Amino acid sequence: MNDRATIAVACPKSNERSQISEWLRQTGYDLIELPDVGRLEEHLQGAPIEALLADLVLVPRENDVRDLVRRLGANRPLVALGESGHLPASLRSDLNVLARPMTRESVIIAVGLALAEGRPARRYPRKPVEPIPATANGVTVTIREASVGGVGLEMAGPRTNVLPPFFRLRVPEFGVHCVVKRAWLNTSDVVRCGGTIEGDLPDAARSWAEFAREAPAPVTFVARRWSIQ
Repeated sequence: MNDRATIAVACPKSNERSQISEWLRQTGYDLIELPDVGRLEEHLQGAPIEALLADLVLVPRENDVRDLVRRLGANRPLVALGESGHLPASLRSDLNVLARPMTRESVIIAVGLALAEGRPARRYPRKPVEPIPATANGVTVTIREASVGGVGLEMAGPRTNVLPPFFRLRVPEFGVHCVVKRAWLNTSDVVRCGGTIEGDLPDAARSWAEFAREAPAPVTFVARRWSIQ
């Protein structure tokens, strides 16, 4: 089973579409290449697309863009390829726009930021916490962010295969054991992942919500660590 994040690229220019896709493959993503958005729905049903890069010429009207955002849903950000000046002002704050000329660096950064930010805003904003060791499906990870309903973590090395769409997260130090639904994944020298908490497992000594509320911020970690235990 391949659990790498899948990005769709919809662009009528075959050379540009292939180049963008190749840059993203080199970064560790899987790609779906589309000449337009006509068959997007079938791919949304058949594959866990986590973001879409779409040329603005494919969605020329404001209603076209809004319809595309609606089809993608809350967990799939849209990165528009083109000039932000061509967009209505009401849409500019809701989209990630990647202007031409594009470079490998600009494409990778745009996709990484889109996945990290999420669209729309998180229901429970995450707060930075002191790095806390944990395991995801038995592999060592580090928790960097936490909220009542979500988590942000990282792990060293390109080992994305241990972070499938659903995985078990265990925080032994605090007695937490829960199931996470992966919402985004960004791979580089360090793998970063964000997800929503689906529920605590029976062997958990502490609920995730309780842990998230009490998890120490970096500057207060030493002082509060023992009070949590």
